[in-house]
Amino acid sequence: MARRKRNDLRKVIFGDEDSLFDLSDDGSSKSMREPIQQERIFTVSELTALVRSVLQNHLPERILVSGEISNLSQPDSGHIYFTLKDEYAQINCVIWRSVASKIKFSLEDGLAVIAGGSVDIYAPRGQYQLYVDMLKPAGIGELELAFRQLKEKLEKQGLFDSARKKPIPQYPFTIAVITSATGAAIRDIVRTLNLRWPIGKVLIYPVQVQGENAKYEIAQAIKDLNIYADDLNIDLIILARGGGSLEDLWAFNEEIVARAIYESELPIITGVGHEIDITIADLVADLRAATPTAAAQLATPKLTDILAKLDKYFARINNVIAKKYSSEARHLLMLANRPMFRNPVMLLAGYVQRLDESAQNLQKIIAEKIAESRNTIHSKELKFNRVSPQILLMRSQHRLENLGKSLSSALDLLYKTNSTKIDHFQKRLDNCDYRRVLKRGFAIVRKADDGKLLTSVSQAQINEEIATELSDGFIKSRIEETNANRAEK
Repeated sequence: MARRKRNDLRKVIFGDEDSLFDLSDDGSSKSMREPIQQERIFTVSELTALVRSVLQNHLPERILVSGEISNLSQPDSGHIYFTLKDEYAQINCVIWRSVASKIKFSLEDGLAVIAGGSVDIYAPRGQYQLYVDMLKPAGIGELELAFRQLKEKLEKQGLFDSARKKPIPQYPFTIAVITSATGAAIRDIVRTLNLRWPIGKVLIYPVQVQGENAKYEIAQAIKDLNIYADDLNIDLIILARGGGSLEDLWAFNEEIVARAIYESELPIITGVGHEIDITIADLVADLRAATPTAAAQLATPKLTDILAKLDKYFARINNVIAKKYSSEARHLLMLANRPMFRNPVMLLAGYVQRLDESAQNLQKIIAEKIAESRNTIHSKELKFNRVSPQILLMRSQHRLENLGKSLSSALDLLYKTNSTKIDHFQKRLDNCDYRRVLKRGFAIVRKADDGKLLTSVSQAQINEEIATELSDGFIKSRIEETNANRAEK
């Protein structure tokens, strides 16, 4: 028989076999089944078909049934099988994959639901079943339940832990915004960023923020921006959309979006809906803002405030530099006024005096030699007058050469004498170095703890550590015995 339409069915009365009637539009009553011949034998298939016909003709085309889920089974085929029961009865239920994929919340045993669908016979088992085409939780909205279930699941997995949240960069110079390209959110964000942080750069990644495909586009956008973060020098991501109902914002409550945010290496600020709207994305994000505009404000500093601070720092640094310069200038002036800097020649006064004395002595010797030479020349001139001028001239030239050689020798001798004195003084100074004495087999003995010299046996203590310095190093030892007489010998 053809299934009866719901608007044709006014009332169904269940009772004994003779009291099953249909009240038609004209008010007349009519028996709902044909009398069954008592001696007729039915096959199981025929009986099942008869029962199915009765169900199809005497039940509404679609009914709502409330109960509690039990014996839940969700095989890989995508279909869902469970038992819907109350305190006194139960019915098997089936949800085909096409319907199951649209259910937002998770099914579990013990969950109270309202199932809508049609009743039919499953012939292989001879049992009646409810084929569900609508399922919602009893006493709570479907999306609200789905939100609570996903929140509890992700919270247990640690996706909301504050310890894993990444810090927001203080000065982000490239900000990527994931939102709709046509919504009011992007205009508010760009306007706020331009006012607060005009030196930064904004990259817009347009996505759907509502609808079935929105969750996939948002998750992919987060992954793409992380892949190209180094190439584009991205510092921060803002994920935003304007306000709306729970259904409008549902893309931000999807698990795929939550996990994309959690796995992002770039810090993410969310600004979804209005201040009262809290989504799963907000809970996973590194920072949640009440609105898209608030997200832009939290993402950036205010350039005018930074410039004002820099001006203060600059003035403070200039003041410090000026004070430091003044202090150092006074110190330098004080050093410049010290005697050794006013007359640095005083440091070399002794050496200059010795040099002057040596120069005077040299000049005296030269003068004496010159005078002697002049006297000699004069006496020779007298003799020259009595002797052949040519012979005298030759003799004088020879003597002058000898005198020149003598003068040169005298100067060399004076130089060598002074050099010998200097070498002598240097050797005497070197001989004063105690380490030269050590090289001849001597040693210096000190106490190991304070380094004081031991000059007498009486200063030594038994078991005291001593350090003996030789020409090429130290020897540390401990005193076992002292003997003054032996030391004298």
